[in-house]
Amino acid sequence: MKYVLKNIKSFFITEKIILFLVCLCVITSAVIINFSYGLYQNFNVVKEEANSEFKEIAVIINDSDAVTKAKLKNCLFSLSSNTNESVDMYLVFPIVDDFYSWQDHMNRLMCRFTIDDNKIKPSSAFEKVLKDQGDLIEGDYFTDEQETKGELVAIVRPEGDFDADGDCTKLITTRVEGDKRWVKIQNKEYEVIGYHKQLATPFFPFESLDESTTMQDFIDIMFSKPITISQYNDVRNNFESTFGDAVTVPDMDIPEAENYYLYNTIIVISILIALLAAINFAVLYKYILSKRTKKLAIFRMCGCTKLKTFNMFITECMLLMIPLFLITTLVYDKIILPKLGAHFEYMESAYSAKLYLLIFAIYTVVSFVVLSFMISKFLKKSIREAKEEK
Repeated sequence: MKYVLKNIKSFFITEKIILFLVCLCVITSAVIINFSYGLYQNFNVVKEEANSEFKEIAVIINDSDAVTKAKLKNCLFSLSSNTNESVDMYLVFPIVDDFYSWQDHMNRLMCRFTIDDNKIKPSSAFEKVLKDQGDLIEGDYFTDEQETKGELVAIVRPEGDFDADGDCTKLITTRVEGDKRWVKIQNKEYEVIGYHKQLATPFFPFESLDESTTMQDFIDIMFSKPITISQYNDVRNNFESTFGDAVTVPDMDIPEAENYYLYNTIIVISILIALLAAINFAVLYKYILSKRTKKLAIFRMCGCTKLKTFNMFITECMLLMIPLFLITTLVYDKIILPKLGAHFEYMESAYSAKLYLLIFAIYTVVSFVVLSFMISKFLKKSIREAKEEK
């Protein structure tokens, strides 16, 4: 220990520039590791709060004539696969002359669907709701093939059920043959494959509508999970570029939560930062060792073993690093952190004595391993090789 303290004293007197660089290396490492963890915790709380909010975007239609089925499909097909895969259901309100008198309140014609691989598919989420609530009272819901191909099939309300506004099914029925029934929509005859009790109007495949069919009111986009900022921007950009002023995508205050996933590997990041800091320290300390080759030769001649020499050098490193790291952490906690709290609301509550101990342990262990490797490698060299390296 006597020689360790003597070496440190000599280091402070004769190598001021290297000393400054060593101190700077340790201080910046301590600040960066502590700050990174706090930043992760702050944004993780924001992310959790964001997850309790928006799962739906209602795109307002300002000009129905401009929003046709064909243009709407092109718009939706232009959305990213990530966006479309996250959508549980698209809900639209087509304008069909035969049903115009029904298109008010809850008895408007509605089509619900999803998109998969640029193909219109039935909404399994809506099918589940119908079945869970007992609203699909007979028959089956549309298959993927029926929706994708736009087959002329429909699910209607039972004739004579007046719980809804009037008997729509009776008015649109074209013929009945035994248990089979057909109804007319857009001058096309649809085979009834099931009965529901949700609305007065029928359900039918979106793809069975004419491409020139226009939409009204709004387009409801329902997501399975909270909407991310990239999904919102994807919807907004595509609708505005396709329809211009004919639609309005409402403003939504969505935190950029998806950008914070990088902080979920904070422990790995802490290790990498500590590793880089230790390598920088090792490079600087190796320079100091290269200037001590004469002393090293004397130590060896006096019987100092490699193990004792190793212990002396590694102790010197730890005595330089550990106190400085601890002091920097204390300054960070008492001075820097309160100032950061003004900009990062949840950062201060993220820290604890246990956390600081974990960060300190990561830094110490990584530094010890790197320095041990460097010192051991240095000591394996001959005195002549060390002098040549000087």
